[in-house]
Amino acid sequence: MQQVAKKRASALVLAAAIVLAPVANSRAGTEENAEEFMDLHKVEIAFHEAGSTKNLELMLSLFADDAVLIAGGKTYTGKDQVKSYWQAAGPFQAQNQWVGYTPAFRIQYSVKGDRAHLYFECLWVDKAAGKIAVHTNSDDQLVRVNGRWLIKEMKAAVVEGL
Repeated sequence: MQQVAKKRASALVLAAAIVLAPVANSRAGTEENAEEFMDLHKVEIAFHEAGSTKNLELMLSLFADDAVLIAGGKTYTGKDQVKSYWQAAGPFQAQNQWVGYTPAFRIQYSVKGDRAHLYFECLWVDKAAGKIAVHTNSDDQLVRVNGRWLIKEMKAAVVEGL
């Protein structure tokens, strides 16, 4: 039963991402940066899939080994500490049936060579309650390693109101 719920959550996140991707950023419409945008957008999609399905391995795969995560006034350095943060985070709690997504107009990015900035807001929807459980943001610095974007620094915070 839990496997079915996880598959549904993944399908929901993927469907939302597909629907929202074409309008996510006005800069994505040009040929020269559409590919860069989609590569960065895949990080955001995987982030929400990981949280929505409680897939800690997928979440950790998005981070560089020496990543820094700053949230709630605390700093987590390296994959082990980043892992401890996510293990305690709301989306990964067994009792929470949350599905995360980013509204199209709440994602921004910029790329300079093998470095990028990615900002997105996340609405974590409580499926059981049928309402938004928490509204967060992720302000990230990424590096491209062997053709793959990895989060080098994440500043995560709760957003008050919509």
